[in-house]
Amino acid sequence: MSRLQLGLIAIGAVVIVAVIVYNAWVERRARRRAEQAFGGGAGDALFEAGGAPGERREPTFGRMPAAGEEADTVLARAEARPLPAAEELAAAGGPEAQISARIDTVAVILADDPVTREQLEPLEAALTGHTAPVHIEGIVDEQWHPIATSPRASWRELRVGLQLASRKGPVAQDEIEAFNAAIADFAAKVNAVSQREAPATAAQRARELDGFCADADIEVAINVVGQFGAAFSLARVKQLGLEAGLSETASGDLVRFADGGAPAYGIRRFEGPEAKPSNVHVNGLTFALDVPHVADAPAMLGEMCELATAFAAALGGQLVDDKRRPLSEAGLASIRRSLEAVVGEMEAHGIPAGGALARRLFS
Repeated sequence: MSRLQLGLIAIGAVVIVAVIVYNAWVERRARRRAEQAFGGGAGDALFEAGGAPGERREPTFGRMPAAGEEADTVLARAEARPLPAAEELAAAGGPEAQISARIDTVAVILADDPVTREQLEPLEAALTGHTAPVHIEGIVDEQWHPIATSPRASWRELRVGLQLASRKGPVAQDEIEAFNAAIADFAAKVNAVSQREAPATAAQRARELDGFCADADIEVAINVVGQFGAAFSLARVKQLGLEAGLSETASGDLVRFADGGAPAYGIRRFEGPEAKPSNVHVNGLTFALDVPHVADAPAMLGEMCELATAFAAALGGQLVDDKRRPLSEAGLASIRRSLEAVVGEMEAHGIPAGGALARRLFS
């Protein structure tokens, strides 16, 4: 065998080895990108269904189905492509990200070819019929970003979140199934793979989340009424409110806005059903704090109590509860303890009062 033949054989061997190494590198890179899309973010926490009261767990998308069971993970292509385990679905968020497994059921879509805005339009149209809010995000610089404000016009990694509960109640299982079907149909059309949460699992989480909402959804109200049934001048009430730094809304209510621009607490009329509406006088005032929407609610409660006391002194009124019984310091202390307990519970759930998730959930 000549030197030329040996050289060609050696070169061929090197090329084969290089191809094998390159293929292994591509496969590892694709797997790493999938792991970044599905995992790597901070875990979300909910109460474990059927677990010990107060026990926390990281939410998962359920176990992967065994052989013979219906697969929740759907491969939208003929050939199988590696997807991360369902337990690892907790995508990394970014500063603009809205979707969270704490309050959403999340579907993730991975495509070989970038999905354009135009290609997403049928999916957006299919999701408009949902009663619950839906958000769509794509990966931009290794972080999730809402597609509506994304600096990019196409994405290989997408996630879609359907909010599981709100003040209207939990999302029904049939709506979750329709959501999953829309995701699967879209993934098939764009030659992508998708993974969704099992509808029964998501519906159970929705019910648990709704129960949490019912326990945490409280409004702290302190009323100021006139001595011996005396009425207050609305002009005087408005003057006191504006002097205290409150703002008047279009409906005539007085609102204290927090530093971030969100309402902290407000003042509205407190009158019995027999009272006749008047543009001149009011029989009472209610100082109200919507706890889930207020950051640092204990501090805001203290400020609100001080302002209510100042109004009572200026108007010749007194602090009372909703049944018009005098509100003592002991009563106020009990209100503070209840509020702090709710705020602590929300913090433990990873849905702090006044945060973006709380504002979405308690809407």
